[in-house]
Amino acid sequence: MPGLNNRRILQRRLFPAAVFIFFSLLSCSIMQPEVVVINKIAPQVLIKNPCINGIVWNTVLKYEEATSPRRCMRGQGKVHFQKFDPYAYCVRQVEYGLIDTLCMCDTAAAIKDSSIISATPLWYNYQTISSTNVSSGGYSIIEITLDDMEQDFSVPGPYGH
Repeated sequence: MPGLNNRRILQRRLFPAAVFIFFSLLSCSIMQPEVVVINKIAPQVLIKNPCINGIVWNTVLKYEEATSPRRCMRGQGKVHFQKFDPYAYCVRQVEYGLIDTLCMCDTAAAIKDSSIISATPLWYNYQTISSTNVSSGGYSIIEITLDDMEQDFSVPGPYGH
């Protein structure tokens, strides 16, 4: 049976190739490092969408909150993120006369009534000053601190403080 022989030859050639490709892809995934990012800037500061080496966490982190562990490409890179300081935003609103003293700007308390805010807050782009090296199969915990961040001019604005 010539059709059966051709089928066996095809199976002998394709099966090892398929197994090789499967385990190659699996080993690449296992070898990618896992990374966690922690917001250690200040109690009133929020960070949004931290990213490093091709992985983005679409989340907002309060002070001392961490992202879930995710795999990223290995190599050296900076963490890019957006920062928002609601306390400073509240102080500016009072300075410009856009809201009155109901804001309680002398404390870092969260604003409960969002209707008193008349302007849309801006999330400014920042990055870490130091680069983090994430290696194959490793696990990295990256803490974003106030003294290790600078404005990120590699992405479109807004720029400011």
